[in-house]
Amino acid sequence: MLAMVHCAGCERPILDRFLLNVLDRAWHVKCVQCCECKCNLTEKCFSREGRLYCKNDFFR
Repeated sequence: MLAMVHCAGCERPILDRFLLNVLDRAWHVKCVQCCECKCNLTEKCFSREGRLYCKNDFFR
């Protein structure tokens, strides 16, 4: 039996067929968002101290 994988963003179980891995952690697609402006990060994301940012907020 496989262990339940929990989302790094919301900490709820990921029941989707595929996992999205960002910063070596599993995420729901909808949970990969900028920690500042909350926009969805679908193409690129930036990180600092384990937090995700869009390009604009990362370089502020």
